[in-house]
Amino acid sequence: MARRQRAVTVLLLALVTSACGIRPYTPLVGADRGEVEQLKENVYRVEYRVSSFTSQEQLDAYLRRRCAELTLREGYDIFHLAHRADVLALSRRTSMTVTMYKGKKPVGADDVYDAKEVLAQPELH
Repeated sequence: MARRQRAVTVLLLALVTSACGIRPYTPLVGADRGEVEQLKENVYRVEYRVSSFTSQEQLDAYLRRRCAELTLREGYDIFHLAHRADVLALSRRTSMTVTMYKGKKPVGADDVYDAKEVLAQPELH
């Protein structure tokens, strides 16, 4: 009986520690169909999902990276994020509206991101 309890305990610990790990970034090409939705010519709704143990900082970084990839894929240079929606349950899900533009990032525009600069930043782990 003690051996069985030990085996169950080991199995539960393995499941918990694997669930606690941060899921590595999934590039845009690996995104599920519902994670990117075109709303207008240069406007999309982008969603990113992570485990509930992933930090807000990590989730935000993943979401910006996904938006930067989308921006470049669609032929734009910079993007603006708005209309955030967060859901926290067994996993965390955040979606934002991304508006993309061509040209250089305006000076002092902290809410506008240069897609190439975002992708040049090292990934958080």
